[in-house]
Amino acid sequence: MIILKKIIMIKSKLKEIIYRIIFELGFLVFKITGRTPERSYQALVRLYCFSGGSFNSKLHEKIKISKQKQHEKLNGELGEYNAQDFEELSDELNENGYVEFKQKVSSEKLSNISKFAMETPTIVNSQKTPLLFDPNNLISEIYRFTIQDLINNKDIQDLIMDPVLINVAREYLDCEPIFDFPAMWWSTDFSKKASSDAAQLYHFDMDRVKWLKVFIYINDVNSENGPHCYIQKTHKDGSKPKEILSKGYVRVLDKELKEIYQESQFKVLPGEAGSVFAGDTKCWHKGMPLTKGNRLLLEFEYSSNSFGVNIPEMRITNSNTKFIDFCKENPVFSSRIKY
Repeated sequence: MIILKKIIMIKSKLKEIIYRIIFELGFLVFKITGRTPERSYQALVRLYCFSGGSFNSKLHEKIKISKQKQHEKLNGELGEYNAQDFEELSDELNENGYVEFKQKVSSEKLSNISKFAMETPTIVNSQKTPLLFDPNNLISEIYRFTIQDLINNKDIQDLIMDPVLINVAREYLDCEPIFDFPAMWWSTDFSKKASSDAAQLYHFDMDRVKWLKVFIYINDVNSENGPHCYIQKTHKDGSKPKEILSKGYVRVLDKELKEIYQESQFKVLPGEAGSVFAGDTKCWHKGMPLTKGNRLLLEFEYSSNSFGVNIPEMRITNSNTKFIDFCKENPVFSSRIKY
């Protein structure tokens, strides 16, 4: 039995060494080409699982870009925030993995984005061509908007430029953030049961080495139409059992996680239209399956480095001078935006 355990340990260590070599070679390719080899991205995921998260934490410290110093007070869509406000938000994120904002996005912006969402074709997995969302004729649990349509919406551009949201990411990542992408989708009660494709089973994200996501409810979200759920403090290194991480990047059933974590760690986030929250989605998280109605969610991702999933670059074809000037003045933040 002891010999068998030693053999298993040696095999595991050899795998880890191989993954490190694949990662290092891929990271070199990424620095030269700006593209991440798929095998190297998969190696990052495996190294996260092998290390319980510490690989990412150490790597982040090596590759992060020094952050810009900000003014003592910043005004944004969610109001005025000072240095203490940002410190408190960052502390909450570091401790629990998520934080809710007290203020909401304005009704005018919500109305404009809702109108855009009803008039813009979406991508549905079962369909070859984009189609408009029709709540009276559902064919899927999820309807996704393209990154290109989102980045060229002026109301979304305004939110991307929001200095408060940017500085929350800056403080949490402790570096100058890169804007990775906007995402938005309709979730529906089409099947009324948990859908893996619609991210309605617990999972953790691993798009990048370190990142922060901001979520905005465009419509009211209650217990029936898919509130976001997460397990508090599970973004921390060592918070996920090796037994589960050994399965890799997979969906996990509620009952399995309820055997591991305290009931008080399981959080549900309903909210009125305009509600905003930020999360380190290394936390176990999911959307609750919808039983009635639909949910429209807007998401932004900010990261410390673009190594990871090869997400399409964002090309500006519809914008005003303000957004273009912002991109020029913030070259690190907008490094993935082409204009």
